Amino acid sequence: MAVTEQSPSTKEQTDLDKVLRIRLKVIDRETGESRYCTVAETETWNWANPEYWRIIGGWQITSYQRLLNLLYLKVEKGVEEVAIVEGPRFTMLSGG
Repeated sequence: MAVTEQSPSTKEQTDLDKVLRIRLKVIDRETGESRYCTVAETETWNWANPEYWRIIGGWQITSYQRLLNLLYLKVEKGVEEVAIVEGPRFTMLSGG
C-alpha cells in the first residue's frame, strides 16, 4: 500500500503563511541588544546546545519544531510579533 502525502488544507496553509510572516524580535540577555529575524533563519540555529537557552514568554524553546508549535498558538491569538530572549544558560538562571 503506497503512502501518499496530503496537501495542506486552505486553513493550514493560511496559518503556515502567518507563522512564516510573524516578526521575531531576538533579545540578547547578556548585552540587551535586540534584532529582528525571520522564522526561516531560526531553522539554522544550533538547537542542540543545552548551555544556550531561548525563552518566549516564560517557555524554554529547545527545538525548531517547538518554536513552530508555539508560533502557531501565537498566530491563533492574533499575535504578530514575538520576543525571544536568548543567552547562555547561566545568565538566564541568574536573573541578570
